[in-house]
Amino acid sequence: MENLFFDFDGTIADTQEGIINALKYMVSELNLEDLGIDTYKKFIGPSLPDSLKRYYPNMAQSDYRTAVKTYQSFYNTKGVYQLEIYPEMKETLAQLKKTGYKLYVSSVKPESLIKLLVPHLNLDDYFSGLYGASDDETTRNTKKAILAYGMKDAQASSANSLMIGDRMTDMEGGVQNGVHTLGVTYGFGDNQELADYGADYIVDSVTSIPDGVKYFE
Repeated sequence: MENLFFDFDGTIADTQEGIINALKYMVSELNLEDLGIDTYKKFIGPSLPDSLKRYYPNMAQSDYRTAVKTYQSFYNTKGVYQLEIYPEMKETLAQLKKTGYKLYVSSVKPESLIKLLVPHLNLDDYFSGLYGASDDETTRNTKKAILAYGMKDAQASSANSLMIGDRMTDMEGGVQNGVHTLGVTYGFGDNQELADYGADYIVDSVTSIPDGVKYFE
């Protein structure tokens, strides 16, 4: 295994506060039904249009772009900074890089935000590439597409790549690209979800990630 592709939300950083605040703003501005925090937590991981389709089934697809722009008007200025890197993440990334792995971010978050947040968290020295969704979140917005795009840019083969993430979308994206998958349960998904969607191996803490990676050697 040479190439490690990390999800961002729920894997590298706890972004719950900013995302939920932005969702609440979107719901208020567009007079949508308030679904509650427990449901909004489930928005974290998949793309926003996918979550709108699932949790607001009566919303017209033509309204997705307005919803995304409303969400972004809050998130891109305020919510984006309402996050915390998981404890011991920096040390774990440093250990993996020192061991010789190439590290990348593969997230459904807009790529421009990934390129803002990774330096903001002082993580830019650890990653060789930062890959995300298109800025309007309506194209290149699935983990399958983003991971494929990242692997192509990094010239990473499926046989030597591993997708690491906390949600079903991360596991699906890995499986759909023919790469191994490492699930983490300290984020927003649980063991059952990760197993059901194709996790090859699952760890419960940040510091267990290196051992999880070794499983694939």
